[in-house]
Amino acid sequence: MGTPVSIVSSVPGRLRLKGELLRQETPRTRLERDLLTLDGVTDLRPNPRAGSLVVHYDRAGCTVPEMEARIRHLIGSAVPSPARSSKKPAPDSGNRRRPGQRSLRMRVNRVSKIGMLTSLAASLAVTQVRPRGWKYWHASTGWMFVACLGIHLLVYRRHLLR
Repeated sequence: MGTPVSIVSSVPGRLRLKGELLRQETPRTRLERDLLTLDGVTDLRPNPRAGSLVVHYDRAGCTVPEMEARIRHLIGSAVPSPARSSKKPAPDSGNRRRPGQRSLRMRVNRVSKIGMLTSLAASLAVTQVRPRGWKYWHASTGWMFVACLGIHLLVYRRHLLR
């Protein structure tokens, strides 16, 4: 298993570190303090919400591979291993699905949106063509639209009631 913090991008004079531990204050400040002791490091820009840390260094003082090696060595010794990390793993909700498969909520919502579009198109078509009993068909497709709209609103009720 790799370290919880890793180098994700590297250009001369700048490195970006990313990892879940950078979202936590104590490990991040400890790592920042240790990074500032490295020769050539000029500036640090943490982003706790993104879990990243940008390290600016004097590129005249060392090459990119040298700085990467220094930081990797520092990361390996400064950051606690995942086994000793205080963060608890997320509980398994039993809601397993294949990668790329949508949740049941999203699939139901997709069907309801398709139902709304279909019933609206049918309702408009019935009013234009006006076959025998067109008012019955217009009312039926209207109720189908309202039912699908109700399902759609039920799926998004949390977003509507903020």
